[in-house]
Amino acid sequence: MWEDDGIIKDNFGTLYGSLDPFPMHDQIGVPALMLTPPDAPPNRWHLRSVKGEEIQDAYAVIERLAGTGHIATLAQLSNLSAQRFRTDHAWGRSFCLIIGDSFDDRVSCWNAALLFDGAQTQVLKTLRVPANAAANEVKLSKIGQYLQRKNWINQQGGSGRVTLRSHSLSADQLNAIAEQLRRGAHVRTDVSPIATLDECCPEEISRVHTGARWWPTVPTDGNETRVVDGTTIVAASSPFQLSYARGQHPIFSQGSWYVDLSIDRLNDNGRFANVREEWRLPLRSHLVHRFCTERGARLLRNGTITLPVDINHATIEVKNPSDDDIIRDLLTEVPRYDHDDMRHARQRTANYRYAAPSDKGSYLRGLLGLFGGLNNAEQTLGNHFWRTQFLRMAVPAQDQKTEIITYVQRRMRARNGTLTINDAPGWESLAQRIIEKSARLRAPKGRTRFDKLLAAWSVELEQAIKLDHNLIPRRDEIIGEASDDLKRSLSELLDCGIFHRGHEWSCRQCSHRNWVSVDHLRNVMACEVCGRDHQLPVDVVLDLRLNEFFATCLREHDTLTVTWALSALRESSKSTFIFGPQMSLFEDYPENQGGRSNRELDVICVVDNKFVIGEAKIGVDIIADSDIEDLADAATRLDVDKAILMALGGDRAIMNRKVNQLRALLPNHIEAEGIVSDWDDDPSAVL
Repeated sequence: MWEDDGIIKDNFGTLYGSLDPFPMHDQIGVPALMLTPPDAPPNRWHLRSVKGEEIQDAYAVIERLAGTGHIATLAQLSNLSAQRFRTDHAWGRSFCLIIGDSFDDRVSCWNAALLFDGAQTQVLKTLRVPANAAANEVKLSKIGQYLQRKNWINQQGGSGRVTLRSHSLSADQLNAIAEQLRRGAHVRTDVSPIATLDECCPEEISRVHTGARWWPTVPTDGNETRVVDGTTIVAASSPFQLSYARGQHPIFSQGSWYVDLSIDRLNDNGRFANVREEWRLPLRSHLVHRFCTERGARLLRNGTITLPVDINHATIEVKNPSDDDIIRDLLTEVPRYDHDDMRHARQRTANYRYAAPSDKGSYLRGLLGLFGGLNNAEQTLGNHFWRTQFLRMAVPAQDQKTEIITYVQRRMRARNGTLTINDAPGWESLAQRIIEKSARLRAPKGRTRFDKLLAAWSVELEQAIKLDHNLIPRRDEIIGEASDDLKRSLSELLDCGIFHRGHEWSCRQCSHRNWVSVDHLRNVMACEVCGRDHQLPVDVVLDLRLNEFFATCLREHDTLTVTWALSALRESSKSTFIFGPQMSLFEDYPENQGGRSNRELDVICVVDNKFVIGEAKIGVDIIADSDIEDLADAATRLDVDKAILMALGGDRAIMNRKVNQLRALLPNHIEAEGIVSDWDDDPSAVL
């Protein structure tokens, strides 16, 4: 049997074993070029004679390719119109000559071929040469002649450019081979050793764009089916090569190919209404089964799914999971590998067995449900006017912070600004002072009226106009439209239930303050406590009451901060944003540990196929060392892609120091980042 050192199989492909007992080229209408060992027995054709030319030197194939004749190889036929996309990558600017026999060398060569377009203009753009062949002057000369005559990549008044790369050879060895090519074949060569396999992979998926085709009739890029709940069936796309193989021998339609799936999300969190968001998953292989159960399905680098099909594989079954399914799998599942996979020996178990939304997470879901999604919540809560009004109506004593600080300093003897508590009586004293002061805190006023909101909005507009010189010439116009703008915005808040309209009155008999919604107003209404009738005033003015659930979210569960944090991360995404509410993590099932969770996470999301968790606080100053340590531990145990510290306000320099502290606790492959809100306190000019 003829033995190949890889120059043929890795670069051109063979038909060996395609038909039993020998390839029958006469049936497929292609003259054969037979690679025969020098010591082949003379009676080797005693069963069947194969018409074709026989050669004993594999490098004679390269010599023929360098001439005026032409040889059709499997590699060329499979790449005639195979590249749907082009990438702006440094390796694509020269012929990629890989020298070496290691696994990394082979994979680098195969991946480098994907950086180029099809084989219409130039048959070969990459070539892997065995190390021993590069040391043979005769073989190297034949390779050099081919590169000198058949390479036009980055051609500038001469031969095309060639870059020698290797993972197994040193730079000095590559330079010596490059010098031989320059001297013997006058080939323009550069040298660039391969440090890691990632060098031949695109760094930014956004720089991958559709490539041009040279065929007169452009084949279809794939099949499209409307996404529905549950399971969707889509027809498997076929390679373009099968369209011109019809009527030929069945060998042309044998084999398998991969089909890339682009799956639209039913729960679209995208920033743009006119762009449909697609699934882009973190590189966690166990997520694939949520979408496709086909054997061999896997994730691509950009977070999409690809799976193998063949000529008998007519349809593909695609499932569309919920965001909760993906988030839960990221928290409680780990990749699983087959026994024959080398990664199986390093397979680990999940650190957390169960995950569920925490109390804060349930409130966040309710708040987003009120607004109808993250988009509307961000638009409303990010507006300075409405944010100020909501906090004033929901959170007590917002204007008493200075008074409280002075009170605690005086009563706890902390006039110099330092409060030290190091024993039980000290904590008892602090608790007592808090109880004493809490009785004097002003309770929030959860009700207002349109005229009060209009007065506050007019003051806000006046301040905004003074800060923006471009608005000063339009002052009268803006102030004149203030009432209509407020009515429009308030109408939207009433529709989604943030405000309720009704009538409030104080009973003359028992002084109980009664509230009746606009849907239940009558001319005469009874007091809820004593039953005394109340006559609806003729000139009644409707009151506006803040939704108590919404007020509780702002007052007790810091939902505003987490809403901003998710909005900020979504703003930074370019393709996909998947998020979950605040989650409680359990190392065992809740019933086995008394229902007490081991950890809670504020932010859990997927940003552009990266798994991200974070800690969100209302201010940078209150991010404690223990918060940073807990986040680092969670990020390490969950093996996330990025850990983020987030604050609704505070000094950026302080945040940078805390991020450095976090980064020191994380493994090198986990990114650390800090974000401070851009929701400023400047007056709003629009609603």
